[in-house]
Amino acid sequence: MILEIKNLTVEFLKSGGRREVFAAVNSLDLGVSEGSFTALVGESGSGKSVTALSICRLLKPYRMSGVIRFAAEQGKITDLFSCSERELSGIRGRKIGCVFQDPASSLNPLMKIGGQLDETYRAHFCSSPKETRERSLAGLEAAKIKDPERVYRSYPHELSGGMKQRAMIAMALTPGPRFLIADEPTTALDGVTESEILQLLVNLKNEKSLTVLFITHNLPLAAAHADRIHVMQKGRLVETMKKEAEGFLPREVYSKRLFKAGFYGVNPKSFIEV
Repeated sequence: MILEIKNLTVEFLKSGGRREVFAAVNSLDLGVSEGSFTALVGESGSGKSVTALSICRLLKPYRMSGVIRFAAEQGKITDLFSCSERELSGIRGRKIGCVFQDPASSLNPLMKIGGQLDETYRAHFCSSPKETRERSLAGLEAAKIKDPERVYRSYPHELSGGMKQRAMIAMALTPGPRFLIADEPTTALDGVTESEILQLLVNLKNEKSLTVLFITHNLPLAAAHADRIHVMQKGRLVETMKKEAEGFLPREVYSKRLFKAGFYGVNPKSFIEV
């Protein structure tokens, strides 16, 4: 097990004058096996992205409790909640890579892709300009970018949406993480590009012995690529499904709705019965 979450609760204050608290994630238990392609699925507001951000300690909630254990190295378990900020800086990016939903908001529009890749690598390693550039280009090649030199010299606005997302994947890969969180990485992409990006993530998992936590609202999409699926609703874990000979067989009503909604591209609440 590369990641183990026990009794995670993340609470925020509601907007307005009253100091009311709501739990975005509530008593969550979840595990991710090393080398797996695990999906975390739920509709908008289910708590899946809050869970991902909590793993990296990128949130400042009103209150957060529980345990998140991460195998930063073989045989070495780290409690991410008890880490100092300095210790976390050696884990974020270096051991845990992240790819987020909208590359346009993640990339600096005033900086060339190569400069952003170089900056990411230098944040974790002391290296010469030559080595840094080679590592950045290797990351672009790993993301299956056909002309890495051109992309390295390009500004974000000169790239398509799919190419920007590949650049973000390259940026996450450059420091050599063991664990990759992909939070809705294909939402803004067309169907063909979405399929290409997902296949890229699967290939990278196999080629680089990565563990991938793929976050999505689309259960059929997750089922096409994942080894295991965790389904969340209203901050709680509803069901965990393992891939069987005939695929994934959802047993809970909510999971069945998500499956049906994913095929038809509508809100799961619109299906009262399955």
